[in-house]
Amino acid sequence: MSRWLTSVILAWCCAMSAWCQGEVHWLEHEHDFGTFNEKDGKVSCTMRMVNTGDSAMIITRVQSTCGCTATKYTETPINPGDTATVTLTYNPANRPGQFSKDVYVYTTGSPRRSQLTITGKVIGAPVTIDQQYPVRAGGLRLEVENVPLGEMYRGATRNAYINAYNASLDTLVVTTDGNLPHVQLTASPVTVPPGEASAIVVHYDTRQAPLWGFNEDTLIVMSEPVHDSPSAIAGIARVYVMAQVMEDMSKLTPEQRSKAPELVLDTDKVIFESMQPGSIAQGTITLANKGKATLNVRRLWCPDKAVTIGNAPTRIKKGKRAVATISVDPAMVEGGVLNTTLTIITDDPRNPRSSIRLVGMVAKK
Repeated sequence: MSRWLTSVILAWCCAMSAWCQGEVHWLEHEHDFGTFNEKDGKVSCTMRMVNTGDSAMIITRVQSTCGCTATKYTETPINPGDTATVTLTYNPANRPGQFSKDVYVYTTGSPRRSQLTITGKVIGAPVTIDQQYPVRAGGLRLEVENVPLGEMYRGATRNAYINAYNASLDTLVVTTDGNLPHVQLTASPVTVPPGEASAIVVHYDTRQAPLWGFNEDTLIVMSEPVHDSPSAIAGIARVYVMAQVMEDMSKLTPEQRSKAPELVLDTDKVIFESMQPGSIAQGTITLANKGKATLNVRRLWCPDKAVTIGNAPTRIKKGKRAVATISVDPAMVEGGVLNTTLTIITDDPRNPRSSIRLVGMVAKK
């Protein structure tokens, strides 16, 4: 058989295959379950498909985009004119709020793939809401109150998100307070219908951050019901945003590093022995610059409220040293045991953040 004749036969077979095949015609593409309670359990719907083609076809598989949606479908051949069904079951357990889920149906007919969509809104059960949204701001519930952004280089910006949920029976207007130049909260959306999820957007700009190293800021989320009814609950929640603002040393050249400042500490631990109640305990640390440029001391910081730092240097010339004082108030030492860290932030590219342990005991009266 000639190559030309073979090509003609193959083309004819392909044409016949395309002409004699099943045709997929859906009677329903979408289903909205509306609003229902999580405690009522799973909900199901059935969507129908008719084979309007000239030959039988089958559904080869049905793929859900989420484990929350189970599927069941006609597995026998679908002859021309016959109807097949796909049943979709949504499990609302631990999933309060609005949802939209897509399911893909694959067949041997045309088209090979079809998309079905289910939507709805779940009113969360009290137990689920308490577990997933434990922070209360009136009728609005927040997923978390602490937002740790981790280490960020000075000059960088970052967004974080707090999931929220309207657990009330009224529409809420959500606003924020306490925003600062370096950190802002924004409600998205501002108006949240009952039973719907939303978000609080946290925007952080290190260029405006007031401190090097650890920064912690307290901001406010407020919710106010639209209607004045007995079930309407207004309220506020505090949100704590934390970030470590550091200097980016990664772009320094080898030559710049060789000419950089270098911090040397005289100790890695300061021991306050037998601190006496009613008397401030004192200690010192020495910071020396063994590098080839002036050392910029960004910050000396200790999280313990019993500790204060005095005479903290801001600049140490090459070859020089400076002494900082450490004061401890025994009355503020929790449990009578001091065990904390003093952090030193500088522009030493080899070690921009150093730490010294502060330990001691308060003598018993």
